[in-house]
Amino acid sequence: MIKAAAATTAMLCKQAFNLVHRSTVSDIIGERLTLPAVEALRNSSACSMVDIQAVLGHVKSCDNHFGYAEISKVSPLVFGWNGNAIESFIRQLDKAKLPATQQMPSSQFATPMITAIDYVNENVNGHPSLIHGGMTTIIANSTTSLLAAINAPRDAQVVLQTLNMDYRKPICTGSFIKIHAWLYQKQESKYKAALQIYSLNDAILVEATSELVVSQ
Repeated sequence: MIKAAAATTAMLCKQAFNLVHRSTVSDIIGERLTLPAVEALRNSSACSMVDIQAVLGHVKSCDNHFGYAEISKVSPLVFGWNGNAIESFIRQLDKAKLPATQQMPSSQFATPMITAIDYVNENVNGHPSLIHGGMTTIIANSTTSLLAAINAPRDAQVVLQTLNMDYRKPICTGSFIKIHAWLYQKQESKYKAALQIYSLNDAILVEATSELVVSQ
């Protein structure tokens, strides 16, 4: 029965997202640049693109598993929102689900929020056409760790302490996703973060909260 349900979900994913197999890195990059979600972020004056490698070079260590699959080493496109754009960012969040959206981005941080557009490739299947739950955790960990690293002092170590995941809908492989992550509290060396993963149709798929330790 479980296998039948998974097969039905996979079929619905293909129908809903019109999934196609993208066999090369250039296919993924080319299509991603044409996405309306990416165009809106690139044209916004409230956010700017983040250089992931520069951020990782700024800190001593940070969990980073972007580009984890064999088919592609394509890191997500990440945009950082400036602290003056908190209200603009909040308007994009699904506030129907708690607890993550009980906690709003904090002005304690220079870049309290990021939005990422990532491609979930076919090598991370659990059931056919569905992402493995552990890979979803990796995406959440990597995104919140990157956000903490953006705001961390030079040569800091960023370590995930806790991560709570709420899986609301399946994530289809062979699709693009949008990730909103934000920091809502800083207590000495501990950063508290929240995250939501969406389809490009703005259906919320996953919600998470985490605590990270940032130390030198």
